[in-house]
Formats: sequence, structure tokens, C-alpha cells
Amino acid sequence: MPPKVNRIWPTRKVAPNSTIKNVLEVSAVDMCIAENGRAFHTDRYEMMGNPRPSKLPTQLVVRRGAPFTVKLQCNRSYDPAVDTMVLILAVDAFGSEKINFGNGTEVCILVQPQGSSGRGETVPDEWSATLSETGKEANGKVTHTVTIFTHAKASVGKYNMKIHCRLDTMDTKSSFEKAPPLYLLFNAWCERDDVYMKDEKARQEYVLNDTTMLWRQMPTKEGMVSWNVGQYEKDVLDCALWVIAVTGRVSPTYRGNPVRVVRALTGALNINNGPGVLEGRWNGDYADGVSPLAWSGSVKILQQFFNEGMQAVKYGQCFVYSGLFTTVCRAVGIPIRIVTNFSSAHDTEASLTVDYFVDPSGNTADDMSSDSIWNYHVWNEVWMARPDLTDGKYDGWQVVDATPQELSDGMFKLGPAPVVAVKNGEVNVAFDTEFVFAEVNADKMYWAIRGENGVPKLLQTNTADIGKDISTKAIGVNDREDLTSAYKHPEGTPEERQVMAAALKLGSQRYSSCGVAKRLLVPQVSNYTGEGSAEWVKLQLNARGNHVLGQPFGIELIVSSTRDGEDVQVVGTLWLKHTDYTGKHSEEIRKVPVDLTLRPLQSASVPVEIPFNEYNNPAFDQSHIKALSVLEVPGTEQTYFTQKTFVLAMPKIAMSLVDDRPQTGGFTVRGTLTNPLPVPLTGGRFVIEGSRLTQPSEQAHGVVAAGATASFQYPINMAYKGPTVVSARFIAKELRNVDGHLEFELAKILQG
Repeated sequence: MPPKVNRIWPTRKVAPNSTIKNVLEVSAVDMCIAENGRAFHTDRYEMMGNPRPSKLPTQLVVRRGAPFTVKLQCNRSYDPAVDTMVLILAVDAFGSEKINFGNGTEVCILVQPQGSSGRGETVPDEWSATLSETGKEANGKVTHTVTIFTHAKASVGKYNMKIHCRLDTMDTKSSFEKAPPLYLLFNAWCERDDVYMKDEKARQEYVLNDTTMLWRQMPTKEGMVSWNVGQYEKDVLDCALWVIAVTGRVSPTYRGNPVRVVRALTGALNINNGPGVLEGRWNGDYADGVSPLAWSGSVKILQQFFNEGMQAVKYGQCFVYSGLFTTVCRAVGIPIRIVTNFSSAHDTEASLTVDYFVDPSGNTADDMSSDSIWNYHVWNEVWMARPDLTDGKYDGWQVVDATPQELSDGMFKLGPAPVVAVKNGEVNVAFDTEFVFAEVNADKMYWAIRGENGVPKLLQTNTADIGKDISTKAIGVNDREDLTSAYKHPEGTPEERQVMAAALKLGSQRYSSCGVAKRLLVPQVSNYTGEGSAEWVKLQLNARGNHVLGQPFGIELIVSSTRDGEDVQVVGTLWLKHTDYTGKHSEEIRKVPVDLTLRPLQSASVPVEIPFNEYNNPAFDQSHIKALSVLEVPGTEQTYFTQKTFVLAMPKIAMSLVDDRPQTGGFTVRGTLTNPLPVPLTGGRFVIEGSRLTQPSEQAHGVVAAGATASFQYPINMAYKGPTVVSARFIAKELRNVDGHLEFELAKILQG
């Protein structure tokens, strides 16, 4: 017996009249997989399968802070007068990690008979174990049922269990060290756990649901994209624990602290801090990897990472990082949801402004500012208490973001930042709240530059365009829930102005003085006269017709005179450019000269229509076209600017469930996509993911002619009959950003 076990034995019992001469011996352990799986909502984990689809040994998954049951097969009945039984549970070490009693990663539990007093009784937040039942088997062996209660703050991870018995009257001992390992997760059902959620429907959605929806391009049904979370699939839980421990460098002592875990994950999922799971790329060159638009879920990413030497997978963007974060957190039991912020600011200068410097050619001078406004940005919210902060005020939803953007504590990571602190402008609250506040509240400022040494002139400021239509999946349905009011007060209200003032004051070190100085220039836009009068014209960009990829693209620039009593001449340029969703990469499509003379209070339209062959550019995903215009009134200081990004509607993959039981004995998902472009599609492939117990699939297509249809078939594993969402993507050289999904439940279909 190892010396450390000798140290944990209690004082020997005295039983002079006992006739028992042989020590109690454990020969097998039944982890009660089915019973525990139902009790802990863990029966869907692949490792809990009996038998497992992977043919590996079954392993138990439970949640901390609640009792689970095991059955011990022994050589005789347990006698409380002479027998002492001790369980030792130890965190499974990664590499050279130190696992011991002193740091709480190894626990010794004295098993007590049910109903006995003292340490064996179940006490909240204490490890304990009780022996509750005894039965005899046909082979003469005796079965003892032991209930084990885990600490609500225990380290999360894989545990190894050993069972030691002692016959007190003779001081003889036995040990059983072949018990199957078990996994201990965070527990949103336990009130003492920091991730506790009171609402059962919320737990079902944010912990148990293995599919979700996110929003890209637009906050409408057309912008809704399915994502296969897949937290129950093979290797996913093991991979999640490896990432937390090794890539995230969370020591076993702190793996029970959800704040530390999620903060580490924000840096561990990207590669900007060293080895990580997913490499980000936004330049359109994905030849040596997978386009971010091709991923339909997290399972394939994590399985590839886990089974191919922990090498970073190529490539991801914000929505992929968010989906990946969702999978890792739900796998270990942390409630999480995906959030999309439309018109999301990236304020690199800590000024609470996003500055665009525009030259006479309509180009932005990127060397003058690295700020940007993303058409949308996707991050996550995790639900947890914040005992590291004050009085429970900041408990609840916390923003976390694994997309590498800015340094925090010397690493690319963000959060957890309390959403309530963001709304109230409390930008000094940990962690990185000030950056999130800027993402949803920064002001847009546009500046005109003239020549190399010209002083920038403020053209336009907009305080209401940043942080719009903040979206997440609603509980229980595949619909959008608007979260904007959780992040900010309505624009223009006294509360909104007070919050901005508070943020500038609290963030005096983060939000530099240049932000205050630039705000002093705002009156130059709203009241600048130049010739002793207010602004002379107003500009507006509108869509003309429906914007559908493959069809002509039309917009119009409306120029309206505000002068009463005199004509106004305006000259300048309207540009149309390709852009990606980050707004940082663009390429000119067409340049339209503008020269108008407006009668008093008159409006004029500058219509533009561009055929597909002119705006077609495979280097971009083709769903974003930016229009911008700079106009001047000759002979005055009047300069005007407007900009708007238009999103083209993309085709959807049509999907249906086909009953193929007469032929194959099962069901098949069939998907079709009609080429909407007037050119052939080359190098096309479908990527499908989502059926429980069915591996992700990739199906290639050669050439799809204009107007022709490509299709796929995806078999459904009949072993799981619950709610299912199958997600699909289509990627070709000429067409990207195409998706579809199908929802069904086999149990209901089979019932007729």
C-alpha cells in the first residue's frame, strides 16, 4: 500500500467478538451508466454509450455537486463493525502536472453506512460517500451500492478512482485500482455551482442543446445560419479538457473555476498566443486549409485537432471561433450562447471613436488609423457567478471572445466581461469590459484628407450606427432574440448620454484624450457654416430593387438641397467597392462622377446599375458591396460624405428527409442547390454535419452549369431519435457563403 494511503486511514475499530477473518475485497465496479446518465443529463455523450459506437470502453460522465451511484462487487458483505472503506478520486494528470491532496486535486472519501452520523453524511460542498444497499448475486458475490457526493467547486475533468478496504480487527488491507475513470463536469442544476441556472428551459438550451443558430450578413431569417455544436460526439469532451489544461494552461487546482476556464479559452482557441486550436484568416486565401465559410459545425475541427497531433486547424473567422467556443463550454457543462453584434466597432486607439480618413479617390488611409467597423461580429456569452467581483451585481451573462483582436494582459483574449457592466458604462470592471463597450457604443467619425501634409477635416460623425440588432438564438425555437437592450440604453436618451459620460470618466486611462478632443469637433459638422449658413445638402444611399447574387445590382444616391432661394452645385464621386464583412479589405467595382445643380430644396437621384459580370469577383465572398460618396460645393468649404454597405441575398440549400427504410433500413437527408449564377460553378463541394453518431461528410461536385442543380445525400443514424438539426454548406470557386439546415425528430416521424 502506498504511504499516502496509510496516512488517510481513520483509527481502527475495536470488535473483539468478530469472527470475520478475511478482508473485504472489491473485484469489479459497475458505474451505473444508464441510471447516472439519466440523472445528470449526460446519457448522450458518446463515451456513455453501451456499447459505445467507437467500440471503446464505456466511461461515466456526471456533474459536480450532486450524488452519483456505483455498485461494487465484493467477496462478502460489508460489516460496519470491522470494515473500513476509503475511496480515492484523483484528477487525471496532463503531462507532469502535480496531483495531490494538498492542492485539492486528489480527495480521500471515507465510506459510511447509510444513516450513520459524522463525516459520512451528505453535507453540501463536501465530498462524501454512503453505502446504501447490499445484495447477493448468483455467483456468490455480494454487491454493495455506494452513493458518492462531489464538491460543488471540484476541479472539472477526468478522474481516476481507487478503492481501499481494511479489516480493522487484523489490520489487513486490500486495494482495487481497476475502476473505470469518470468525468466530472460543471453543473448548471446545482445551486452551489457558479454556473447554476434556475430556469430549466434555459439549461436545456444553453447546456444540453447540441445544435444552435447564429446570425451573419443580416439580422433576419435570411441571415440565420445553423451550427452543429456536437458536444456529445467522439473525442470532443477529451479534446475540450486537453485545450483547457494544456493550451489554456489552467492548472488542475483551478479547473473548477469557470471564470478562469473561460478566460483561458479565449486565448487557447486561437493561435495568436502560441499553439492553439484554430488559425484565423481573413484575406481570402484558404488554399492550404478550409475556408471559414465551409465549416458547418465544430466536431470536424475538434476531431481533426485532437487526432492529428494537436496541430492548429486552418481556417476560422469570428463565427467559427464562436461556434467552437460554444462546443467546448457545453461539453464541460458551462452555459453558453452565440451573440452577433451588427455594425460592430473595432476601436484600436482606445478613443471610443472609429475613424475613417478618406482621400479624394474615396480610399481610406489605413496608415492613419487601424480602426474598423465590421458589418457583423460574432462573440459568446457565458452564464456564471462572478465571486471575484462585488455582491453578485455582475453575476449572469458574461461576454467572451476567442477571435484575436486586441491584447489583454499581454495575450489575445477577451472576457469574461459582465453584460450589465457594459450597459452601465462600468468599463473598469474585469475583464476587458472597455473593449466590449466600444464595440457597441463607439462613434463613427469620417475625415477628409488633402495631400500628404493636409490637416484632416471632419466630414461626418454618427453616434447611433454602432451596436445594432444584437442577436442570439431564442430559447427552444430557431428564431432570433434581440439582446440590444441588454447591452445599451436607447440612443439619444438621458441614460445613454450618462453612460457614455461615465465610461469616458472611468476609462480615462483606456479611452485616450484624443477621443474627447475629437468630440469637440462635432459642432463643426452640425453647425459648420463656411459661408455663414448651415449645411447645404444631404446625402442618402438607397437600394434599387432586390439585391440577389447573380442578378444586376442597383443603388441610387439621393442628393437633396437644403438651400431656400438659390441653386446649389455639387461635384464629386460615387464609388462602389467589393468589401469583406470586416470592412478592412476592398476593391473598386465602379467609379461614378457626380456633377449636379440643384434647384432650391430640390432632390436629385444618381442611379447606378451593375451587371453580374462587372461585380463578379471570386476573391470576395460577393455578399457585401460598399457604396461611398464624397461631394463638394465648389467655391465653399462644404464637403459631404456618405457610406453604406449593401448585402446581397445568397441562395439556400434546399433540404428534405427521405424515408429510405425499404431500401437501406434508414432515413436520408437529401439536399439540392441550383446554381444562381450565369456562369458555371467549379470545384464545388457540400460539407454536411449534424446527425448524432454520423460523422461529418464532404461530398465533391465537378462542374455545375448555370441554372443546373447539385445535390447530396447524408445517411441518418437510427440509434438516436431525438431532435436533430443537419447543417450543410456549399463552397465553390465562384460561389461561397451558401448554407442550409433541416430540423426533424425521428421519434415523432416513426410514431406516424
